Amino acid sequence: MKALMKGACFLIAVLMISVTGYAQSVMTGKINDSNGKPVVGASVGIKGKSTGTKTDAAGIFRLRVNVGDTLIFSSIGFEPRQIVFRKASDLTVKLTEENKTLSDVVVTGYKSQIRAEITGSVSTIKMDKITEGQAAESFGSLLQGKVAGVNIQLNSGEPGATPAIIIRGLAAVSRGDASAISEPLYVIDGIPIISRMSSEFAVTSTNVLADLNPSDIEDVVVLKDASAAAIYGSRAANGVILITTKKGKRGKPQINLNIRTGVNFVPQLRDVAGGAKEREEVKQLYDLYAPYGISMPAMYTDVTNPFYNNSSDWQGYLYNTSVTQDYNASIRGAGDFGQYSISMGYMDSKGILFNTGFKRYSLMANTSFNALKNKLIINNTLAVSRTDQSKNDDAVSVSNSSLLPLPDNPLVKGAEVYKPGYMSNLNDRVRFSSDATLNLAHNVAYKASLSLEYLRTMFDSLASSRRTLRMGNKSIAGENQNLLFQNTLTYTPKFGNGHSLSILLGQSMEKTEAKLTRVSSVSDAPGLSQTVNWPQGNSIGSSNYGASTLMSYFSRLDYNFQQKYLLGASIRTDGSSKFGKANRWGVFPSVSAGWNFSKESLFANADWLTNGKIRGSYGLSGTTWDNNYLALGIMDGGKLDQYNSLIQIAYGGISGFTPTWYDGFKNDNLTWVKTNMANLGVDLTLFQGKVEFIFDAYEKLTKGLLLSTSLPTTSGYNEVYRNAADVLNRGLEFTVNTNLRFGSDFTWSTNLNFAYNKNRVTRLPDGNADIIKVSTSGQDFGSIIRVGDPLNGFFFYQSQGVYQAENQIPVNPKTGKKLVGLQNKNLQVGDRNFKDQNGDYIIDVSDRVYSGDPNPKWNGGWTNDFTYKGFSLNLVTTFVIGRDIVNSDLLDRLKLGKNFAGSSSLPNFDKYAIWEKSGDNARYPTLNPWSDATQVINYDSEYIEDGSYFKIRSATLSYTFNKRVMARLPFERMRVYCTADNLVTFQKYSGPDAELVDINGFDMSKGYPMRRMLLFGVSISL
Repeated sequence: MKALMKGACFLIAVLMISVTGYAQSVMTGKINDSNGKPVVGASVGIKGKSTGTKTDAAGIFRLRVNVGDTLIFSSIGFEPRQIVFRKASDLTVKLTEENKTLSDVVVTGYKSQIRAEITGSVSTIKMDKITEGQAAESFGSLLQGKVAGVNIQLNSGEPGATPAIIIRGLAAVSRGDASAISEPLYVIDGIPIISRMSSEFAVTSTNVLADLNPSDIEDVVVLKDASAAAIYGSRAANGVILITTKKGKRGKPQINLNIRTGVNFVPQLRDVAGGAKEREEVKQLYDLYAPYGISMPAMYTDVTNPFYNNSSDWQGYLYNTSVTQDYNASIRGAGDFGQYSISMGYMDSKGILFNTGFKRYSLMANTSFNALKNKLIINNTLAVSRTDQSKNDDAVSVSNSSLLPLPDNPLVKGAEVYKPGYMSNLNDRVRFSSDATLNLAHNVAYKASLSLEYLRTMFDSLASSRRTLRMGNKSIAGENQNLLFQNTLTYTPKFGNGHSLSILLGQSMEKTEAKLTRVSSVSDAPGLSQTVNWPQGNSIGSSNYGASTLMSYFSRLDYNFQQKYLLGASIRTDGSSKFGKANRWGVFPSVSAGWNFSKESLFANADWLTNGKIRGSYGLSGTTWDNNYLALGIMDGGKLDQYNSLIQIAYGGISGFTPTWYDGFKNDNLTWVKTNMANLGVDLTLFQGKVEFIFDAYEKLTKGLLLSTSLPTTSGYNEVYRNAADVLNRGLEFTVNTNLRFGSDFTWSTNLNFAYNKNRVTRLPDGNADIIKVSTSGQDFGSIIRVGDPLNGFFFYQSQGVYQAENQIPVNPKTGKKLVGLQNKNLQVGDRNFKDQNGDYIIDVSDRVYSGDPNPKWNGGWTNDFTYKGFSLNLVTTFVIGRDIVNSDLLDRLKLGKNFAGSSSLPNFDKYAIWEKSGDNARYPTLNPWSDATQVINYDSEYIEDGSYFKIRSATLSYTFNKRVMARLPFERMRVYCTADNLVTFQKYSGPDAELVDINGFDMSKGYPMRRMLLFGVSISL
């Protein structure tokens, strides 16, 4: 019986094994994303079992499964999915992207947040679409018109020039020319970078940020209010721009190529009286005003002169059509091991002005590695770049007289009629950063990062004198480096029914160093060398060094309940070596709150309301100054005199140091410049994301701005710097985004943003005394800083036209004498009619008044994207409203000296209403070059014009080939496009371009006009 039972059990066991073997088998499956592309490295497991596998490069997996097993599919960036296995066909699985897509996650200070949980004023710009169709030296110019409250002002069209980027109004004061710009802090992949050099260590004129290839940028985040930016403490008062570079994404390796070539066209230039017209105008001025015995130069009267009939078009000779080339290549990928991204770029943008241009060579590598079962993540970034902005030394001018021969004229060709010259501007930058994140426990992570940035700037110039035949060389080399070490600890628990908390603790240490070496030489005869030659000639050199350190501790707390009620707070304390012991540390707190009211039950059935949030914030952020030792007192060990000889400070025959006259006064009371900002905002998303509306109102008070104040001579010093000025900015920001679809093929999306800002000065030193700004040469150039008025206003005489008749000149009823003009001139018909503000019948400096505001009241942009099947059209427009600018270019050209004839070109007088004789209905006064008191002066309000403009910035037409075409090509994706840049400007301004003004509102069109470009390109993905 036992034997029978053993046999029966053995038979049953054999049958069970057979059935099990039949039920369990190795099955093959495939995982695709929502677009049908394979998901590489996805995890496949069986619920309740430890067995599992991953998909290969084709998205295919193999796994031994049983009928009835529950399979679990997951991959980073996708929603996990569970399927009960019944038959082989069930193993073709589609995973959908997570609802929390990248567009909903925003990188903020030291962390990332879901957009719905953000309580500060933050704007995000995705750069892919922008950079794929446009070529630019710097990403800054590409942001123009994209973000409400961000004013990007271009003051030169030269390739590689530096734009002024101002967030929520200007908040910087200076007694000098436009050096005081409230520049934001730039952070690349979590690392603050060197965005500019101080004037003390400035070497080249190239935009330092131009070494970052815009094609390497994934997105740009602008932190505008204090609650968002205060985590960066003492450098965040002017806003923070966070730049995230591109990383590899899961899937098969992506190889991308973007090849484009553009043709740069010369825009409208200044009007010039050429040839016979110039001779006519010169003769007219001599006939009207020349004193007895003064005759025109022979070049205008000698018909035997071979250049008598010249009509040289200097603008046409020096401005020419040029070519821009831009090539970018990258390979990126990711998997369970981590991610990698390697990109290279080359740009060569030839300028429209003779022998100018900009070149960039860039290489960037990003890698991430996962270890310890994804508990440890290591990121490394290396970026290497060189920019080259070499050009002429401006020896050949576009303002030469039209009677002078062009250098290619056969009569002078080969002769050195114009002095040779050359300037080289080279910037080399290396950025390396490495960070490691260790997940210590559930919701607890520690991150340590180390970064090193090295920037080398080199300038070489060669200039010669045709009169003395001497050759001058100058070489300057600068080195800037920044070492930064940061530690952060984050804790992100979730508890109860929807309570979420995020706590960040951090510490950082930073050291910045700058070195400068300057050498120059003068040789007695022209040479071929473009560098300084020490053994020969008169050579001299000097060097400089500066360093500063910054120690910081910071913390941030964010809480939300069911993403409905939001609270945030941050605090940062910074200690800087730039300050004395009394004020070395600064504390920068912020608080914020938000309410996602769309999640309330009241709106549960409101299908039209997708998201709605009210947010408010208040915070304190700061900034400091460039000079590393200002609070400590600057010492002087000697300097070079006008003959390049060293004047050494000595006492008793021993060399030494003494405090400098201007900034040697030690001031332990110097403290941080602090900005208090309050912000109230509303975010609305309507009709399932078709319409989005964002509104912000803010008040920004910047206190303790640095200004020099006078000291009595008996102190031994000329001045001392104090925290002596306050500036208030108030504004409103509006953004409207739409995303509309018409049928299955046509879409139209728009971004309209506009912002209003008004600033005014609220405090100045010396009893709120006015500050009349002066240039570096010490000349008053017509700008004023006055309490109660906007910054950098025009301080001009108020023009009332031109005296057309003798009886229009006022007469003092008490004395019977006529009004006395500037420089005690006896006024005559044809002179400028300035208003006598104080009624003393004398026009002098006391009659100058606040005459205009160069700060734009409104600025913004309007972007439209249209798509139809594979075609797309992108239109970008920008505008500025409510700004006054000075037509300083016209003013300078009408300001004629006694030797004006032949020294420069002349404008076409027929285009301007200039007074010549009685009865003329003139806007501009007499142009008498021999007058002892010229009527064309810098401070004439007649030259103030409306600087508003509306510009069609760019238009891009592109076509993306469909899958049917791509199946025949060895590419995965191909897009061809054509972009027209700087198409047309609508303006009231009489000058060439109302956009090209400096921060003080003075016309810069005589410097370098803005080119128009037609760009052709192809973007390929392999």
